[in-house]
Amino acid sequence: MAAAEKTITFETDDQAASCPSCLGTGMVSYWSEIAYFEDRRACARCEAGERVDTKIADIVKRARLEDRLSVM
Repeated sequence: MAAAEKTITFETDDQAASCPSCLGTGMVSYWSEIAYFEDRRACARCEAGERVDTKIADIVKRARLEDRLSVM
């Protein structure tokens, strides 16, 4: 069974110069009507999405380091 998806976007002030997928927010949300949840991901089409992805990777890296240090 295929999930029906639609892209949910967020409004920004400067829509003319922003990415058509995320409108400059760096985040893209996909709504699944079957599972009834929002799947939020970093935009793969613009620099704002790359910054979001880098920030998430940094947070995960620090959390894993803290876990390793707390075990010692």
